[in-house]
Amino acid sequence: MGRRTSGIRPRFESDVNGTAIPKGNDMYQSVLLTTDGSELARAALRHVPQVLAPGGTVTVVEVIDAPSQILAKTTSAGFEYGSGAILGIDLVDQMIAAQRAAAETELATVRKSLEQAGVANIETVILQGVPGDAIVAEAQKRKAEIVLMSTHGRSGFRRTVLGSVADHVLRHLDDIPVLLIHPRAK
Repeated sequence: MGRRTSGIRPRFESDVNGTAIPKGNDMYQSVLLTTDGSELARAALRHVPQVLAPGGTVTVVEVIDAPSQILAKTTSAGFEYGSGAILGIDLVDQMIAAQRAAAETELATVRKSLEQAGVANIETVILQGVPGDAIVAEAQKRKAEIVLMSTHGRSGFRRTVLGSVADHVLRHLDDIPVLLIHPRAK
């Protein structure tokens, strides 16, 4: 299921600062930009005007936890049946509401930054679930022409243990290019 690159021509060059720029007039009408509320994720913002065609649309996506993910993280055996489950579900609902509120705030901040950079067509989406899977599904559903995302730049043991959303997206989007912004990119 690895990333196939045969038949995909490189559409980017790097300028002297390592910033990705489209080759020639190759720009995208549909860009999917991921965020998680971190400063690192915001590093990909500055690349949107460079790859988005005039009149194109950028969809900004943030993924929050699904109830089952929170339950699995907060109980020793996942979902527990009985009277404690009702209390647990109320707490889970509060946690999801807090995540949703934080995501809405972040997406509003990202929208404002993109508008200040001259981007006119901006859509924002909050998804629930496993981030890598949710991003892949949304990119495919929207027929995105490219996905822009930052990467934490982990390698080796830390990447194996902590996982990598960027790696998952890269490996599962065979037909959509993914532009990864490294944390040290200026």
